[in-house]
Amino acid sequence: MSEQLTVKNIEKAVLKIDDMDADSLEKLSEAHVLAQENFVGYVLSSAIEYKNDELLELLMYYFNIFSEAFALQGIQWKTIDDEAIENFQEEYIQTLDEYMETEDNDLIASMCNQPNMVSFLLSEIDAEDENGEQLSDETATYLFIVGVAMIALMNRSIQNQS
Repeated sequence: MSEQLTVKNIEKAVLKIDDMDADSLEKLSEAHVLAQENFVGYVLSSAIEYKNDELLELLMYYFNIFSEAFALQGIQWKTIDDEAIENFQEEYIQTLDEYMETEDNDLIASMCNQPNMVSFLLSEIDAEDENGEQLSDETATYLFIVGVAMIALMNRSIQNQS
């Protein structure tokens, strides 16, 4: 079983990222992206497919939060390559189809195996922004679909600490 990311480290990562100026955030983001270029390309390609710029920004934001939370907690993770993505994709589509039919949250929980990350993402999807607005249903749905895939792949790449 892989290491669980803690709520405390997710919160620390959010505070750190939200407190950064644009230059510092760009440097941090670049470091995380360079370590996982194929994975980030896979995650962001969905926003491009959906033609949704807001989704693109949100996915980068959550990728940076989760990557930073991993770093804060000392979680080592392998580079996610195209083979790992392909191996995951078929199982994910089947699970997602089953979830859409049954709305069984256990399917998502077992696929991701990171309850704190999933819980954080779901609360963010339902939250209002600083202007009191919520995500559009379309963007919320896309963020859920891609966010779950991102969490599941990140979880699978965690290197067991021994």
